[in-house]
Amino acid sequence: MSESTYMTIIVVLTVLSLALVFILISLLSQMKSIRSQVHFISRNDTNKRLTFYGKSRGFQRLASDINEILDSYDARHEKILREDKEIKDTLTNMSHDIRTPLTSLKGYFELLELTEDPEERKKYSGIISGRIDSLSEILETMFLYTKVSNVNFKISIDPIDCSGIVLNTLFEYYDDFQDKGYTVDVDVDEGVKILGNEQSLKRIMQNLIRNSLVHGNGDVKIALKPIDDGKKVSICVENLMEEGQNPDVNKVFDRYYKGDASRHTGSSGVGLSVVKKLVESMNGEIKAVVEGRKFKIIMTFKTI
Repeated sequence: MSESTYMTIIVVLTVLSLALVFILISLLSQMKSIRSQVHFISRNDTNKRLTFYGKSRGFQRLASDINEILDSYDARHEKILREDKEIKDTLTNMSHDIRTPLTSLKGYFELLELTEDPEERKKYSGIISGRIDSLSEILETMFLYTKVSNVNFKISIDPIDCSGIVLNTLFEYYDDFQDKGYTVDVDVDEGVKILGNEQSLKRIMQNLIRNSLVHGNGDVKIALKPIDDGKKVSICVENLMEEGQNPDVNKVFDRYYKGDASRHTGSSGVGLSVVKKLVESMNGEIKAVVEGRKFKIIMTFKTI
């Protein structure tokens, strides 16, 4: 090998070495910049995102991935804060609902102690019993709403007899419908099964049936029918509304919405909100429909 060739190789290797050193220094500088920004973001309450102006595609993708993680974290954090505020607001409002029956209970107990008349004692005892039932329902709903509003709330999903649960729950309220003088039109296909949770579906039906009993203004219809060639099942609970009611179907599942057939004095105000959360926890869908004086809650679940 001639001396000129040897010198050429040395020069080329030196240039390559210097270029690699320059690239390495540049990459280390870019890495330091990203690390410094991550360090700042992790220790401060900020919406800042990583900025990267280098030419390294690898570092560009890394900065982009970190920004996606930050966006996802912020979204989850905002959701947790929003749901926490909703729960606190709900508990505050429901505490006022609890105060009403408690205050009246004290008054009626005093009247009960003062009277010796059997008829009056019977009347006051009946009122007290009703107030206690109302208080129990509010407390139970409060507990359930807090439970289902938790971001970590999950239920077990198993094959369940949808038709049987709907019919059995409806039968539990037979006497209540009789006392109201309501006729119940039942159109339920038997043997329909879904992937869901038995206790959750029962609670859903209890809330909807109570809603019809307490806030409806006439006969009730409950239908359960397979749809989409049997791939899904539709459950519809329908009742008549009072004259002049015109609820906003886009808001009926909001907490304390006052313009629908479900929010009246004595209601905890979160019944349909709980129903919606339970339906969605079973991967179902729910909507409200108004047709004239008919108020309908329609749910769909996948069959098995």
